[in-house]
Amino acid sequence: MEFELIDQLKSWLKPDARVNLGIGDDCALIPQTDGMESVVTTDLVLDGVHFQTGINPAADIARKALAVNISDIAAMAAVPVAAFISIVFPRSWNRQQAEELLQALADSAREFQIAIAGGDTNTWSGGLAINVTLYGEVPKGKAVRRDGAQVGDVICVTGPLGGSFAEKQFRFTPRVQEALWLRENASLHAMMDLSDGISSDLGHILRASGVAAEIEAERIPITEAARSGKTEKTPLERALSDGEDFELLFTLSPDDVQRLQDIPDSPVTIFPIGRIIPGQGCVLIDAAGKRTECLASGFVHGFDAAGQ
Repeated sequence: MEFELIDQLKSWLKPDARVNLGIGDDCALIPQTDGMESVVTTDLVLDGVHFQTGINPAADIARKALAVNISDIAAMAAVPVAAFISIVFPRSWNRQQAEELLQALADSAREFQIAIAGGDTNTWSGGLAINVTLYGEVPKGKAVRRDGAQVGDVICVTGPLGGSFAEKQFRFTPRVQEALWLRENASLHAMMDLSDGISSDLGHILRASGVAAEIEAERIPITEAARSGKTEKTPLERALSDGEDFELLFTLSPDDVQRLQDIPDSPVTIFPIGRIIPGQGCVLIDAAGKRTECLASGFVHGFDAAGQ
């Protein structure tokens, strides 16, 4: 059934000028664009960790599998081009279930304007597993890395945080266009996407850049989903640690922040939440000026997402 499914997926995909040779051969051929660098990311999503096949429809599962990778490409201020998708189906699935997932992947690829250039399928006794490797492009020297944060930088995010498990983890839009606009209109020093929660993810930038941070609690934007619902966490704690927000976290100079905020009808909303300082670690400052250590307590891959 494997080759029949591959042929079926191929029939749903239109030829794409960004792929010289796609599904059907031993390898894909991707043309190289002059003056560009390749960016490649890969992410694995698993039943019981990132979704639940008994609850989440195929459309949501497929969309998330692609979107989490596209968000990584956006975090480098790059453009996604082509995806390679490997799927391990449960042996209990029938062909109709498999085709439904493949159709959803084809639909999501069209939504995100990327090509599906290849992949693999297999079956096993466990749950559904989808691995996506995504190829993208960025002008040479223009990729935004994690290791460029500078003392004095303002720390910003592109949207409200927390409460992603209500719906956002499946319905979010990767911030590709926002990242490209920021790259063209400011000097971004460091950037990444927020997948595990800001209390955890910010630490990656700080360690890579050899700096520390101060975060102002009152300036952190919080979603309505994080403010509602019964939970032991406060809205602020949820904004800091729920994870799967997939907003952009970035640093740049105070002058650039002010200039961007002064642009009329800016397509990107910028939320300054803190600053880069010398040293190590992160400090959270509340409204009264009390300073506490930011403890990394974000989403941990490998635990049931339904229990978060």
